[in-house]
Amino acid sequence: MDDDIQKLIKLTTIVKVDDNVSRKTVFGDEHCVSRFQKNQGQQIILSHLENNWNNIWKSLGDKWDKKMQNYRFLYDSFRLFYFSFEQLRFNKVAGITEIYGNKNWRQRFHFHELAGVGVYGMYFHGNKCIKLLETLKLIDPTHRDFCNKFSETRNKLIEHNYNPKDLNLQIDPSIWSLASTDSFLEIHIHLPDTEERAYDAYVDYYEDYYRLERIITDIIRAEGVNY
Repeated sequence: MDDDIQKLIKLTTIVKVDDNVSRKTVFGDEHCVSRFQKNQGQQIILSHLENNWNNIWKSLGDKWDKKMQNYRFLYDSFRLFYFSFEQLRFNKVAGITEIYGNKNWRQRFHFHELAGVGVYGMYFHGNKCIKLLETLKLIDPTHRDFCNKFSETRNKLIEHNYNPKDLNLQIDPSIWSLASTDSFLEIHIHLPDTEERAYDAYVDYYEDYYRLERIITDIIRAEGVNY
């Protein structure tokens, strides 16, 4: 396996890698089942956290400072993370439904593009939440490895995919893979000057969302105990 591919696996939330030259799976379970197929899960009900947030505001007092500002940013970023995934789910399901018995390709294309916007927003705002939690010193050491991998998934696979830092790879996430009936984002990896699409890697964006949602909500509940 290419050394940079091994680094990429260690840095991100990739769950499987296929080597298209040797035509075999080189990392992960060849027959792994996605979160969409086995357990789609349910997002938390946001209103259930409002008492916790209100207790946090009370504990911070009336004086506006950097800590208050960062908690406000966290509140907003978590909601954007949440609604990005909600819209991703909605448009993914709608896109799958429209594939069958519908010849209006423009409508299918529209749903697929909206799902792509959702997955990009989910990783962008999720990463912002992680940075704010780090600033506020709220991340438990047991969650740091996953949080780092989530951030690097955003950095290496989505935001800076054409020239990922410290890796001689070109990475091409396939937004069209969101239209399938699983929760894997397919990522084509090219080795510059050698092989186009030498590897296909897969990220389970449902699993990534629910793990980070749970980490953040547990922190908010712990911080927002009765005041």
